[in-house]
Amino acid sequence: MNTVHFGTFNAERFWRPPDLAELPAVRTGGDAVVATMDELLVAGCASGDLLITRRPLSPAVQQCLAEAEIHFDHRSAANVESPGNRGSVEGHPVERLLLGDRTLAAHTAGCDQVRPYAVLPDTVSLLTHWGRPRQVPSSDVVTRVNTKTWSNTLLQKLGLPGCARVVRSVDELPSAVRDCGPTVVVKDPYGVSGRGTIRISSPGVLRAIQRVLRRQEAEGRRIELLVQPEFSKRCDFSGHLRLDRDGTARFLGVQVMVNHGFRHVGSGPAGPELLSLLDRHGYRDVLAEVGTALAAEGYWGPVGVDSMLLDNNTLLPVLEINARSSLGLLTLLAGRRAAHTGLACHLWQLGLTVGSGRGVEDVVAALRKAQVLYRGGTRSGVLVLGGSSLSEPDGRMYGLSYCVPGDAPLWQGRVVAAVRAAGMRPRYAGHAA
Repeated sequence: MNTVHFGTFNAERFWRPPDLAELPAVRTGGDAVVATMDELLVAGCASGDLLITRRPLSPAVQQCLAEAEIHFDHRSAANVESPGNRGSVEGHPVERLLLGDRTLAAHTAGCDQVRPYAVLPDTVSLLTHWGRPRQVPSSDVVTRVNTKTWSNTLLQKLGLPGCARVVRSVDELPSAVRDCGPTVVVKDPYGVSGRGTIRISSPGVLRAIQRVLRRQEAEGRRIELLVQPEFSKRCDFSGHLRLDRDGTARFLGVQVMVNHGFRHVGSGPAGPELLSLLDRHGYRDVLAEVGTALAAEGYWGPVGVDSMLLDNNTLLPVLEINARSSLGLLTLLAGRRAAHTGLACHLWQLGLTVGSGRGVEDVVAALRKAQVLYRGGTRSGVLVLGGSSLSEPDGRMYGLSYCVPGDAPLWQGRVVAAVRAAGMRPRYAGHAA
């Protein structure tokens, strides 16, 4: 069956109620890097699928993908007019842009199913326009089950460790922080990838947060925050399900996540030691209970459950539930592409400082010159997935390493060396080893 892939990353921003007060770390504006992360959806594309992205994919990236035997049909929302939408086009969901493109709507009719990154109200509007209103769950349901508050309530019902305390006024915050101490984090219920999570490292930080929130509270905005200890962790990982419309949950796999601070920078397959530990702790059974709870709410589709193993070997099986696609799921799907080769698949990102006129095409050229590009088959290499936002003075690109298990740092090092030799300066790099 052919599938249409498209979607808006940072969906939480569009699920967020306007009357909810914001922590200082929550960003509400458009972001060029996040806006073009829909290019990563190519990781889940099969031959004959249609990928629609906000910007055109670089020809160099498309060639790189084709050489790795990844073929798909591609269209972009570039040059699509967005009447009535104010502000930067990158600040809107891509679905809102696609709504005005009749040619593209006709092109999608040749595909059997749609697979949006996340279901927003705009996603439902678009699919109604395409004559597919019943191919996704209600956006109200999706919005509700994607809040950290909903996840936390489910943790309490299931009697799982790692529950947070929910705070609904500024005055409640100091006592909640004191009770959860000594090291505490405060989370926005719609925060994602570190946005909206703040470590309370001193009384001064707490007072600053209170000042920001109290101003909003005085304006009539609602307070809803989660307060919990900052756990001493051994590793972050995520479990992935696909929930069918009839409530059947299919376990897809586990991915290890690498985070810098609270921000995700890479994903890769879980090792046998972690998988064995999870089996002993009945991790899959917990995921099945999460699937049952989501189905009872009326949700179906992809599910990613963020989890943590602590230094003392305590398992926190559910920290947060993402009722949408995720970077972990995309890495898992990309890994299946090469499963028959025995190579492990790791998603990584690279922040770069670049000069005038340079971009992702120069990165691909540098990797080609260094002979590190993946070309399919059993030979290890790296694959560039996207990076159309990379331009002077800096930006970010994403890629995959297909390599022998344990060699991810080696290939990350080769990527960094290649771009450095080409005159670009790496600012940071992340991988999941």
